[in-house]
Amino acid sequence: MGKSKMDDAAAERIRKARGDKDSFSKRAADAARRNDQGSSQSSSSSSATKVKTGDSKSVDKK
Repeated sequence: MGKSKMDDAAAERIRKARGDKDSFSKRAADAARRNDQGSSQSSSSSSATKVKTGDSKSVDKK
């Protein structure tokens, strides 16, 4: 089976099976949250970020 990103539904299944206090279910919830935030941020911005310097120039930062 290939790698897949953790989603909210998968994290919820793990939480139900293992309980709220389990460290793995907490990590699964964190991973689902990060993947959700990462997908929404990557769709709204490019890989390079413009950074303003003090002398009103823009510099590409990767």
